Amino acid sequence: MAGIKKIYNYPIFDKKNLHLVKAAKKFTENCLDINNCPTETKIHVNNKKTEKLEKNDKKKIILGIGSSGPTTKWGYENYTKLIKKLIETHKLYFYLLCGPEEDDNAQKIIQEIGTNFCESLSDKSISEVKDYISLSDIYVGNDSFGHHISCQMGKPSFIILLDTPRAYSDYSTNQKRILPPNINLDEVTHDSKFDPNLISVNMIINEIKKFI
Repeated sequence: MAGIKKIYNYPIFDKKNLHLVKAAKKFTENCLDINNCPTETKIHVNNKKTEKLEKNDKKKIILGIGSSGPTTKWGYENYTKLIKKLIETHKLYFYLLCGPEEDDNAQKIIQEIGTNFCESLSDKSISEVKDYISLSDIYVGNDSFGHHISCQMGKPSFIILLDTPRAYSDYSTNQKRILPPNINLDEVTHDSKFDPNLISVNMIINEIKKFI
């Protein structure tokens, strides 16, 4: 009806078994008749805008404390412990990335840590969040849109996987996955729902220490 002569679509009934990245890659290659479609991209930002956001000379870390569901979250208590441990030995500032409905958790962290070390991004638009991520050195947090933006800005992005399949973090060399001890990556599914406390603060620090 729209006059489109060629229509491309995924197999209608196969979504459940599709690997998000591999399926999209193969689909794009077939449609465009190319051999190797890259899964890395580059998000650019306006440097003049980000310069206005700079508050101090500390290294910045985006903490992805929010996510789409409770079973993917490491928990604000763990993030509080992580910040406390890191600021003992490093000059750091933390952006708490979460949605408006999760700001209560961000405020709990701020009350315990102090505004000299962190702030909430819960009231920021996606466009604004992008600018804060660009200012940061690394991302640490739950599987969320923040880690996707971060890794595509070339930032080392440490993703805590509790019930997120590998497909969500399989497409970028900047994605560093943190799993519960003795858990194979292929064992993590939407139904795994591992206890967040299986991943300790020290585990996170050991993973990120060479980047900070």
